[in-house]
Amino acid sequence: MSLTISSEFRKEISKIGEGVSVNYCYQCGTCSGGCPALRYTKIYNPRRIMEEVLLGFKEQILNSQVLWLCTMCHACLEACPQGVKVSEILVLLRNLATEIGSFPEHLKSEVAALLDYGLINPGSGAIQRRRQQLNLPEVPRPIVEHIKKVAEATGFISLTGYTSKEE
Repeated sequence: MSLTISSEFRKEISKIGEGVSVNYCYQCGTCSGGCPALRYTKIYNPRRIMEEVLLGFKEQILNSQVLWLCTMCHACLEACPQGVKVSEILVLLRNLATEIGSFPEHLKSEVAALLDYGLINPGSGAIQRRRQQLNLPEVPRPIVEHIKKVAEATGFISLTGYTSKEE
């Protein structure tokens, strides 16, 4: 496997939102030290992702499923002594990856559930019946049409390849 290096990738990331903070990373590893995702899977490592950005491994990082393992807990952001916005940079990388069509298959079902039901995990009829027995209110559901409007307006639907359950 050959690696393509883009000397402009770091500059590209630096121009987007909090991406400028990548320039302050000196690879101390503090972001990895408190990362809960790293505790459960050794293939995810925020320090290594920052290193790949710094070195310009654009294709490798944007096509990697590792980007999607971050839980967005922001522990890395809180711990970084240099103020590198690691989790924010991961969001930028995920957005860039999605723009080039590198949106993970396993998340497409979650997108479909969100756009079809308003929730990623819509719950079951059994839960609703049990809530009624306990005199608890129904779990409020978002208005799906509103979610779809926002998703359409932002281009989220076309980026993720969502198709309606009615189609």
